[in-house]
Amino acid sequence: MKWLALMALLFCQTGYAQGSSGAAGPGGFHASAAAMVLTSSTKQGGQGPEGSTILTHSELMYSKSWWGFGIYFQYDKHGDSETDTGIGPKLELAYQPFYFELGYTFNVARSFTDRSIANQTGDGMLLGVGVRFALASGGGKTGGMYFQASYKYRTQKLGKQDGVSLDEPIEQTDGYPVFGLGYRF
Repeated sequence: MKWLALMALLFCQTGYAQGSSGAAGPGGFHASAAAMVLTSSTKQGGQGPEGSTILTHSELMYSKSWWGFGIYFQYDKHGDSETDTGIGPKLELAYQPFYFELGYTFNVARSFTDRSIANQTGDGMLLGVGVRFALASGGGKTGGMYFQASYKYRTQKLGKQDGVSLDEPIEQTDGYPVFGLGYRF
């Protein structure tokens, strides 16, 4: 509920700063970073895993008024024992201030510190919908900072474990919101 209130406040504060093309502007390069942070703890008999989960999504994009393409990088830290990374190209369709994204994660890597398994690798897909708002500090048509919020749905198929192909790949699906800032050059 707090995030919805924050988004509404930012919408009211920054809505007037958008030009006719909104935060995406008429075209050009932009970079952004977004994150979601969770904490969790599972105990049985006073023992069990606990820690913070940090999901991040960074990207460098080139866009025109209604489309864009670029590359994204995901870094996910699950407590002290697991780190996931992914990188791939992305296409975006925009109708300001909204956008739809489709990406192919050509390299997914998962590493562990608390298991006999050291790493798992594979590939995946990314779908997302989001919104961007220019910040009042100048993020309109000519560039500047913007706020973005999106919901991402990703699938990952991990086909190798410690360099050996698995008989049955591990399939993981995640849906999660991320919030962040970007800058249009």
